[in-house]
Amino acid sequence: MSHSENYLHTMEPNKEKARKNLWRKLRKVFAFVFVLAVMYVVIVSLVLGQLVADVFDGRDSLFGARKAALAFEFDSAKEQLESAHESFASADKRMNWLRPTGFLPFVGSTIRTSGGLLSSASEVTDSLGELLVIGEDLLQLSGLSESYFEDVKEGLEPSVTYEDLPADTKLAILERISASADELELLIARLNIAEDELKLAASDQFLGPLVSVTESLYTDLVQSKEYLTSIAVAARVLPEMGGVRGEKTQLFLFLNNNELRPGGGFIGSYGVLRLEGGDISEFETADVYTLDDAAEASVTIEAPAAIQAYNATTKWFFRDSNWSPDFATSSVVATSRFLEEVNSLSQEQREEIPTALRVDGVIGMTPTFVADLLSILGNITVSGQTFTSDNVADLLEYQVERGYLASGLPPEQRKEILADLVNKVKSELFALPLSGWGEVIDSVEKALIHKHLVFYSSDQVLEDTLTKIGWGGRVLPETVDVQMVVDANLASLKSDPVVDRSIKYEIGRNQSGDFVGRTTITYDHTGAFDWKTSRYRTYARLYTPAGTKLIRGEGMLLNDLVQNPSGAVGVVDVSEELGLSVFGAFTSVEPGHTKELVFEYELAKTVVKAIKKGGYDLTVYKQIGALDRTLTLDLDFDKNVTHATPAESSGEWGDDTYLVNTILDQDLLFGVEL
Repeated sequence: MSHSENYLHTMEPNKEKARKNLWRKLRKVFAFVFVLAVMYVVIVSLVLGQLVADVFDGRDSLFGARKAALAFEFDSAKEQLESAHESFASADKRMNWLRPTGFLPFVGSTIRTSGGLLSSASEVTDSLGELLVIGEDLLQLSGLSESYFEDVKEGLEPSVTYEDLPADTKLAILERISASADELELLIARLNIAEDELKLAASDQFLGPLVSVTESLYTDLVQSKEYLTSIAVAARVLPEMGGVRGEKTQLFLFLNNNELRPGGGFIGSYGVLRLEGGDISEFETADVYTLDDAAEASVTIEAPAAIQAYNATTKWFFRDSNWSPDFATSSVVATSRFLEEVNSLSQEQREEIPTALRVDGVIGMTPTFVADLLSILGNITVSGQTFTSDNVADLLEYQVERGYLASGLPPEQRKEILADLVNKVKSELFALPLSGWGEVIDSVEKALIHKHLVFYSSDQVLEDTLTKIGWGGRVLPETVDVQMVVDANLASLKSDPVVDRSIKYEIGRNQSGDFVGRTTITYDHTGAFDWKTSRYRTYARLYTPAGTKLIRGEGMLLNDLVQNPSGAVGVVDVSEELGLSVFGAFTSVEPGHTKELVFEYELAKTVVKAIKKGGYDLTVYKQIGALDRTLTLDLDFDKNVTHATPAESSGEWGDDTYLVNTILDQDLLFGVEL
C-alpha cells in the first residue's frame, strides 16, 4: 500500500487533535464527578444532620416512655415508644446514604459503629415495649385505676395497698410474675448485646454529636438492666416461695448478730411463716427458749465440741443449730433440730408454741437489715416503745433481756414485743405506695449482698437458683485459694458490736523455700462491762483450701481470764468441712484490750501450683451477719506481678508483692497474673 509524501505530516495533527478531544471529555467527566461528589457531600451533610436529629428525638422519646412507664401511664408510654421507634427507623434509612463511604479510612468503622448504635437503640425500644405488656397485664390483674396512680404521684396516701387486694387477685399477680421469668431473662440477654454496642459507640471519637446520646443511653441502659435483673430474679424465686402452687411454710430465723454465730447470729427468736397464693396466711414468732425448754428432755444429740467446751451446753438445741458458715448446711440442721423438738411436744404445748410439721425453706435476717428498713419506713411504735433505725437493735435487746422485768412480764412473754414489731413492719411495708418500693428493693439488695438477709429452700431447683444469684449464703469457692474467718460468740453476751476486727492474709516463702501462708485476726475490744457487754469469748475458725497443713498457731487460750487466770495456751483444732481445711481455736479479749489470733500453714499444693504457673485467684468470704471488717492482703509471690484485679495503688506496682487494703463488707474476689 502506497502513501503520499505528506502522510506523516497529516497524521501528527490528527493525533494531537484526538488528544485534545480526549482531555476535553475527561475534564467534563471529572467536572461531572466533582459536581456529583459535591452534591453527595451536601446531601450527606444534610442527611447526617437529620440523622443526628432523629437519634436525639428517638432518645428523648425513649426516656419519655420509660418515665411514663414508671408512672404506670402505659398509653403515654406506648405513644412515646412508637415515636422512638419511628425516629430510629428514620435514622436507619438515612444511614443508607452514608454506607457508600464505608471504604474510606476511619469512616468505615464509624459507620458500622453507628449502625450498631441504631440497632441497639431499636433493641432497647423493642425490649421496653415487651416490658410494657407485662406491666399492663399486672395492672389489669390488680384492678387498680388511673386515679390510684394519680394519688401516688401527688404524694397522697394510697386508698388501696397490696394487703387490701383479694386473695385470688394476689394469686393471679403472682402467677403472671412467675410466667414472666423466661421473658425477662430473654430481654436481659438482648439488652446485654445492646449494652456492648452502646459501649463501643460511646468510645468512638468520630461519632461527634452522637457521643452524648450514646453515653446517656448506655448509662441509662446499665441502670435499667440492673433493676430488670433484680425483677427477673424475683420473678423466678418469689412466686415459688410465696406459695403460687400451694401453701409454703418458711422457718424464719432472727439472727442476732450482736451475738455472732457462724450462720449469722444467735437464733434468739424464730418465726413460722405460712404463705399461699402470694399472701401471708399466718406468721407467729416466739422466743427460741420457749421451744428449747419445752423439748429439753427429748433432745439427745450432742452439741459440737466447742459449744460443749465454751458454752456449758452438752445438748445440741435448735438455738445453736447454725454452726456452719454455709447457710444451706446450717438450715438443714436448723430444720432438723426444729422439727425434732416440735415432734416431742404435747398437743397442748403445740397450741401455745409456734410449730410446723414441715419446713419448705428458711429465711435468715439480722437486726442490721431491720434498721435499714426502718430508715425507709420511719419510726415505729409498738408496746409503748418507739423503734428507729438508730436504736432498734439496742432497744429490742434491752426489752428482751431486761425491760420485760420492769414491765412485770413473765419470761415466756419477753419476746412478744418482737412479734409486735415484725407484724407492724409487715403492715407498714404493705401499706407503702408503689413509688416507695424502689428504696425497699435497694435495701433488700444491699442486705443480700452484705449477708444480712439469706434464703434456703428444700426444693433443690429453687435452692440452685438461690445459690446462682447469691441469695443463699453459700460457701462454694470456684477459685484456687480461699480465706474465710468465722467467729462464734460463746457466752460473752451481746459484745460483738464493740469488738472491732481486722484480718490480714500473708503469703511468702519460708527459709526452706516453700510457700507458706499466715492469717492474723486482730480483736480490739472497745467496750466496757455492762448488762449486754462482757469479755469477748470466741471460737474462731479459719477456712482454707483442702490440703492446707497447719504449722503453728498463736493467741489460743484454754479459756478466758476468769477460768484460766494463768493464761494457759490452748490448741488449734484441725478438721475438714465444706470441702475445705479448717483450723479452729478459742480466744478471749478483755474490755479495753487487743488480742491477735494467728494461724500459720503450708499452702495447699493446688495454690502453689497456681502461683508457679502465673495465674492466682482468691475468694475471701464474709461471714453471714458480720459487720464490715478491715482486710489486708500482703501476698509475696516471689515473681513480678504483671496484672491484678482489683489493682494495687500505683505506688505498689512493679514488684513481687500484691498489697491491698480494703473492707470486707461482702464476698470478695481477687485475681493476680504473674
